[in-house]
Amino acid sequence: MRIFLIIFDTLRKDHTGKTYGNDWIQTPHFDKFANDCLVFNKAYPESLPTIPVRRAIHTGIRTFPFNHEKPKLRTDDGVFDPGWDPIPPHHKQIGEYMKDFDYITAFITSTYHQFKPNMNFHIGFDQWNWIRGHEMDKTRAKIRMNDEEIKELMNSHTLDGRRRRALAKYQKYLLERYFANVQDRDKEENYFPAQTFEKAIEFINDTKRFENTFCIIDEFDPHEPWDPPEEYLEKYLDSEYCGPKLIQPVYIERLKNITDDEIKCMRAHYAGEVTLCDHWFGKFINELKELDLYEDSLIFFISDHGHSIGEHNAIGKIPLAMYPELVDIPFMIKPPGNLNGPKRIKRTYVYDHDILPTIFGFLGKESPKIFEGRDLSIFTEEEDHLIESRDYITCGFSVCTLYKDDNFALITSNDKKNRKLFDLKKDPSWNNNIIDKNEDIYNALFKKIEKDAKNDLLTHVEHTTLEDLKDWYYMKQFKEKEN
Repeated sequence: MRIFLIIFDTLRKDHTGKTYGNDWIQTPHFDKFANDCLVFNKAYPESLPTIPVRRAIHTGIRTFPFNHEKPKLRTDDGVFDPGWDPIPPHHKQIGEYMKDFDYITAFITSTYHQFKPNMNFHIGFDQWNWIRGHEMDKTRAKIRMNDEEIKELMNSHTLDGRRRRALAKYQKYLLERYFANVQDRDKEENYFPAQTFEKAIEFINDTKRFENTFCIIDEFDPHEPWDPPEEYLEKYLDSEYCGPKLIQPVYIERLKNITDDEIKCMRAHYAGEVTLCDHWFGKFINELKELDLYEDSLIFFISDHGHSIGEHNAIGKIPLAMYPELVDIPFMIKPPGNLNGPKRIKRTYVYDHDILPTIFGFLGKESPKIFEGRDLSIFTEEEDHLIESRDYITCGFSVCTLYKDDNFALITSNDKKNRKLFDLKKDPSWNNNIIDKNEDIYNALFKKIEKDAKNDLLTHVEHTTLEDLKDWYYMKQFKEKEN
């Protein structure tokens, strides 16, 4: 059996085609693929952000509640979020499991956080390919422009005005490296989704005479900077918009210094990135079909998380803004053989760390006891039903946790000082915080969080306050000064 695990970074569920209810972003290949799939309506990450998610996917073990001993490593990684660490050395990884089953294995990724020093996500693979240059990847040190040209380039892509100077400084800090990395890009084939999926196509052609192959295709887009080719952007950007090209969002919880038109601009750039990802995903799927490999392949399709783009007064990936736009993820599984779908699984909650146990299920192998995920292969034959103990989810992000079931959603700091409770039957959009009059509900739901955390919740990060966590993805010196 050929197995492909396709991960997109920052792909929102509500932007992943008609299958998940989006009728304005063009994703014909996602839509067509869904017809052959189990489609999970209630899929969530067990923790956030990028690296904690991938630790869970690669091991079948929850990263939450981040209570492992943090390794003492020499690193210049600027992200110090809880769980943002290498896979613990005593945890076996997905590539190693597949080698045990005599699979030829490949790990192809442009998610550059995974190939920072000491991360070691590539252990056990026969082939691993780093697609270099996304965001702050240290691929090119400087851009070949004079100072005036660089200034003009930056000014056209950053916020202007005195009140927004700190935000613009942060944007420039990231974009200087990004523009250096992509300075020789002159055609669509040089964009990251194209490079990633072309390398995956190369792998399937290299190994097409072998039946047992396993490949992780981990594409960092549509993560920011949202910089699609012009033809993709034109599908969504208002032709009359004349402001800066906001390809690099800032992580904020108050939108008073961002205009509505600028938010629409960011959403258009993001939508263009999604359609770009869909296009190259489609090329990969079509190659499988042309080689007559598609029908018998097992294919997983998932995102790590979404991104707030103005919803709930937030932009970015922020612990106390774990709303649906951030935590709802697309998750589809195309089993081997024919499936007249989409076959929707609506009743049970599922997680990203269910992937590895599900691979074991499809292979008819018994899962190791260390796995904490569940085997979802059962839904290929069985009808939609609630898996035991999966009537809710908990998701950790730094020192905050989300609880969600069909009735309530709770976003809380683990020290209980910041709390948001929503009645989903009356308020499905999560707009009205009812915490003040519902202490009993809060206490009952928090006990479930503590149970999932085995009573070992992280409540404090050294040298970091909860206010700082809003800005976890960039340096504190770029924080906007309030007037």
